[in-house]
Amino acid sequence: MNIGSIKAVMFDLDGTVYYGSQIIKGANQAIAFFRNKGIQVFFTTNNSTMARRRVYERLIKLGVDCKLEEVLTSGYLATVYAKREGLKDIHIFGSVDLILEFEAQGINVNQDEDAENLLIGYDPNMTYENLTRAIQVALHANKIIACNRERVFPGDNGRLLPGCGAMTAPIEWCANHICDLVIGKPNTMMVEYLSEEYGLTSESVLVVGDTYESDIVMANDAGCQSILIGKDVNHSVVTVSSIDEIPSLF
Repeated sequence: MNIGSIKAVMFDLDGTVYYGSQIIKGANQAIAFFRNKGIQVFFTTNNSTMARRRVYERLIKLGVDCKLEEVLTSGYLATVYAKREGLKDIHIFGSVDLILEFEAQGINVNQDEDAENLLIGYDPNMTYENLTRAIQVALHANKIIACNRERVFPGDNGRLLPGCGAMTAPIEWCANHICDLVIGKPNTMMVEYLSEEYGLTSESVLVVGDTYESDIVMANDAGCQSILIGKDVNHSVVTVSSIDEIPSLF
């Protein structure tokens, strides 16, 4: 890989930089490698459970060198989209943090069943009652948006946990309404946002992640360079077994 062509690196978080509350060995060194080369570093996650600031605070606690504006979550990007499109009266099926993220941006949140739009985020505390309420909204919603559709994601010690797909699937099925938009990876909205905010070309962005169907597909669709952490059997992509191997590629 030619490091001279890279202006920015987008690191995935879950399974790439950390497992739950544990930093992954070599992550800080890999991040420092790019920063020392004068390359911009960003941290991206499909997980909408925590507000952007809380993700930033977790990274700082883990000893990661970062700034708040370098963190991009699917939940935060959903607020950017809602403001840009003028979406209001949004029912949020998701965490308290996701609701607060929207309210902090001055976006009208309506948790009653008569809301005009529905946003589905990851909610580890989902109940049958709030699922039922979300379905009532979905049955008449102008637009249904999902933060992501991931099947699973790695928690502490790499243990796979149900992802936001476990929230989107029952709502889509019961309401017979497929999500009109999925904000997170593999949608290229994260790349487009960073390109617009920082004047980057997609060819100058390197995506580093542990999931082919989200991280690498996004990179391919956006025209970015990419590195997959893990095993790749069926695709042609630069692959390493762990993040601490990345500096040796250059």
